[in-house]
Amino acid sequence: MSWKDKFPKENRYFETENGILYNGDSAEILSGFPKQIIDTMITDPPYGLKFMGKKWDYDVPSVQLWEIALSVLKPGATAFIFAGSRTQHRMAVNVEDAGFILKDTLMWLYGSGFPKAQDISKMIDKKLCAKRKIIGKKKTHDIRGNALMEATDPKYKKEISTMTYYYTAAATPQAKKWRGYKTHGLKPAYEPIIMAMKPNEGSYVDNALKWRVAGLNIDAGRIGARGGVKKVNIKRNSGGFQGKGFGCDGELEQLNKGRYPANILLDEEAARLLDQQSGVSVSKRTKVNNKGSIWGGGNSDTDIRGYNDKGGNSRFFYVAKASKKERQIGLSKKYEIDNSDKYNGKFPNSKADKLKNVHPTVKPIKLIEYLVKLSSMPNSNQMYIDPFLGSGTTAMACEKSNKKWIGIELNPEYCEIAKQRILAATKQSKLI
Repeated sequence: MSWKDKFPKENRYFETENGILYNGDSAEILSGFPKQIIDTMITDPPYGLKFMGKKWDYDVPSVQLWEIALSVLKPGATAFIFAGSRTQHRMAVNVEDAGFILKDTLMWLYGSGFPKAQDISKMIDKKLCAKRKIIGKKKTHDIRGNALMEATDPKYKKEISTMTYYYTAAATPQAKKWRGYKTHGLKPAYEPIIMAMKPNEGSYVDNALKWRVAGLNIDAGRIGARGGVKKVNIKRNSGGFQGKGFGCDGELEQLNKGRYPANILLDEEAARLLDQQSGVSVSKRTKVNNKGSIWGGGNSDTDIRGYNDKGGNSRFFYVAKASKKERQIGLSKKYEIDNSDKYNGKFPNSKADKLKNVHPTVKPIKLIEYLVKLSSMPNSNQMYIDPFLGSGTTAMACEKSNKKWIGIELNPEYCEIAKQRILAATKQSKLI
């Protein structure tokens, strides 16, 4: 019996050896799943920003949706849920009201955000019907912006890749007073990732033994790990607090594991900007004497601390090194589709079409891979779910990590994009 036989066969769009992609409404499809069967959830749901007037982004997922998701997760399961900076509170409240425990909020910092504030001076001149004088111009090219425009504007032409920005002077005395003022729109530089969990059944230990799910894989998520394994004989301090010891003698493994993972995640541009501001710092390896510690549990001789490294402060955090071309992974070649009538003749219109990833919120694959690594359990059958799969990044990360996955996506166009990208990721993981 395959692990897939436990899940509904209806609405399956695509399958790999490790995963299933469903096309349909998340709540309806999840309702047909067995209870307490999924180990981990990583998802990028609608942020409730009414993005470009799209109905699918009108609101954050409801409490009822998260209740259904909670029911299919095992006790102790971790959930990483992306949210918008303006609406994360609404997402968090719904997730918590559904029964999840909120544990932390990770911050994914990036340096490529584009401010979308409006110029108040220009708005004043427009309201007063005053024509502004052009005093300069520059040409810009924004690949992501073009993708967004192409995804939302049917009149957009693919050959237009360069845009001209015009600098203008205020035309009225009122507008001159408001030069430099804009609406409330700072440059976006982070997205929160809500880290929640389904309550344990008993303690973390009880949950680990019964459900094979507990906590986070801290060692797998450590930053800048170098070196190998070194076994040393260390005698534990038997004193403890006020002489009442809780240590023991024995052989311990001392690993050069890297720094403890933080709740800040960077992209390459954010890391570069941070290093520019922090300059170079040095972390020296030192010996710390633990004799006389009132807490005990330390080495009777010394602990080795520090990393003997130097560099910018970005080395303290995980840096997602994403390829600029990864949006289009698996989509650059011509493809054929088995059931074109499924799209009512609207997509695609030819077997020779080139598929383009028009999903507006594609996350870096390396970022999701890191979340997979951080949440990986000592369980070869661990299963991940993404109820809002979009263009397939969670599934791709699971394929690369050889993890089982289930994805659900409402939009059939995104399902086809996800399918092609997942196929490419599957081929790449097999090559590795």
